[in-house]
Amino acid sequence: MSNQSERSFERCLTHLEGQVRVLRIVSVLALAFVLVTACLAFRARPASADVTGQVLRVRGLIIEDVQGRPRILLGAPVPKVPGRKRQDDAVGLVIVAENGADRVAIGAPTPSPQIKGQVAQRIAPGAGLVVDDTEGNERGGMAVLDNGRGVLCLDYPSSVSREAICMAVLPEQGFAGLAINAESGSESERAEMAVLKNGTSLVKLADTSGNERTMLVVEGESPAQFLVLDPKTKSKLDMLSKAKP
Repeated sequence: MSNQSERSFERCLTHLEGQVRVLRIVSVLALAFVLVTACLAFRARPASADVTGQVLRVRGLIIEDVQGRPRILLGAPVPKVPGRKRQDDAVGLVIVAENGADRVAIGAPTPSPQIKGQVAQRIAPGAGLVVDDTEGNERGGMAVLDNGRGVLCLDYPSSVSREAICMAVLPEQGFAGLAINAESGSESERAEMAVLKNGTSLVKLADTSGNERTMLVVEGESPAQFLVLDPKTKSKLDMLSKAKP
């Protein structure tokens, strides 16, 4: 073999060795890519459909507006996304305003209330719907709690932070009725219409100090009473008993 042929063969051999090294590197990188992709796939648990293609299984769903802001969140738990003011755990559906405040939440357990910017705890877990103001503070909702209570309420603005009107079923108190609270004054100030556990039906009005002033009461088979109460003397007068038949 001539010297020229030997040099040509060496060049070919060197070139082949270089290609083999490149192929080895590419193979290692490809294997690493496959392994990383597989790990991420198992960790992310991507959406999948059943064999019919009609049922979609997914841990969470984020719907964005045209500006790319998350506006509807659905999940178990609800996905935590940048731009949403609240980041506490929730299960269900949340509608988010453009400013990132929650406006509507449906869940089980019932979404925790936000009052004056602070997230509070409910008296008991349950299932329900909550409607918030523009800053995400609770303004009303409906819920059935695990302690047996059922409520439907509208609240005053967060600056007042009081329930304005509520329909409630309170089994532990033997109460089912409607209560209306004032925006200010005594916390017990209210107009109330209710049926009690013993069958008594009543309508009562209280003054600005929360003192009961008038009551219409029907109890069992007894005659109805229209009571006028004087908080100063603690006296009680049945106006119906004074009326002529």
